Amino acid sequence: MHRTIAIAGGGHAAGRAVRVLRDEGFDGRILVVGEERDPPYERPALSKEFLRGDHGLDKCLINAADVYGDGRTELLLGSRVSAIDARDRRLITDGGKAVAFDALLIATGTRARTLDGVPVDGEVVHTLRSAADALRLRPFLRPGARVVLIGGGFIGLEVAASARTLGCEVTVLEAAPALLARVVGGAAIGRHVEALHRAQGVTVKTGVRIDRLEVRCDGATVHGADGTRIEADVLVVGVGAVPNAEVAAAAGLECNDGIVVDGRGRTSVEGIYAVGDVARHPSAFHGRSIRLETWDNAERQTAVACRAMLGREERYDAVPWMWTDQFGMNLQMLGLPGPCEAEVVRGDPASGRFITLALNSGRVTSAVLVNMGRERRPLTGLMERGVPVTPAELADESIPLRNLVQRAAG
Repeated sequence: MHRTIAIAGGGHAAGRAVRVLRDEGFDGRILVVGEERDPPYERPALSKEFLRGDHGLDKCLINAADVYGDGRTELLLGSRVSAIDARDRRLITDGGKAVAFDALLIATGTRARTLDGVPVDGEVVHTLRSAADALRLRPFLRPGARVVLIGGGFIGLEVAASARTLGCEVTVLEAAPALLARVVGGAAIGRHVEALHRAQGVTVKTGVRIDRLEVRCDGATVHGADGTRIEADVLVVGVGAVPNAEVAAAAGLECNDGIVVDGRGRTSVEGIYAVGDVARHPSAFHGRSIRLETWDNAERQTAVACRAMLGREERYDAVPWMWTDQFGMNLQMLGLPGPCEAEVVRGDPASGRFITLALNSGRVTSAVLVNMGRERRPLTGLMERGVPVTPAELADESIPLRNLVQRAAG
């Protein structure tokens, strides 16, 4: 099978694609065009161990160096795909290089959303999406530094925990009434995480509307709509991400807050696939199309798309899974927020080990596990199989969740 598969993007999904294609027997040429100067790496540690300096980027790399040294795999790093010629099967880099391909995998990921009128300068104002971003931010997280996080989602809270661990004075500002509101839905988890951060000395302010930001060379002042002023030496903006889909849209691919793909990763143009953070795929479980920015999605969706490129058909329709680690707390989420007829708490939140579950039509549609990672597998089974359950059964800890799954199987 001697042909060229080009991969636009050099992040997690790109690295995973190289490995899957080789494992599946593809012996043609693979060309990876990546905007960053580092080989593909995993990103979860960027806001945690890597940011704190606990370990280097080498521990985050997807593949060993010899994977790219086989003479058939080329890394074109520090380059960006500026155009895709879908008709003639070519991509053009920002350096003017034209590359012919037989099949194309788009894995361009996302970029950090910024605040209007507040440029990211890498000195006072930061975002965190790459290793380079983390390396720019790390020297400013000194003991006593006043660090203000705008955004109380996963990234903002992970950076807050890392900064506090390094001795910084940390403030988290969130526009919603509770932390993680857009991620986990209900307020109960947000209140638990807020209490955890407060216990570690983090100042948390929710329901905050920022009137304006005054950025100087030596720091910044956040002006709240209620007249409050917060001084910062370092400002980290964590208000979401934007899919890098512009080049795909210009090439005529269907896009809608990401590149639209089917369950095999195929775009609207034959021979072109998209995966990872930039791809929007159908979810039978949620009954709608979704775009996921998760480690698990980069792993599993990419594997399915690569096999489809080689003619091995299967569908990707996993229950979404993501996690975060903060101050020793492990929080995992299954599914996405949506319609909820009943919310059940399993366990005692005061113990620091519990699960919240959302039910709709008698089935679990999402769940958040706090320091209860061992229950992820049976919960995933309940959700994938659509097992009918009652709130009383879920709340009763004397009934193992695996028994509910086995009951349905029997």
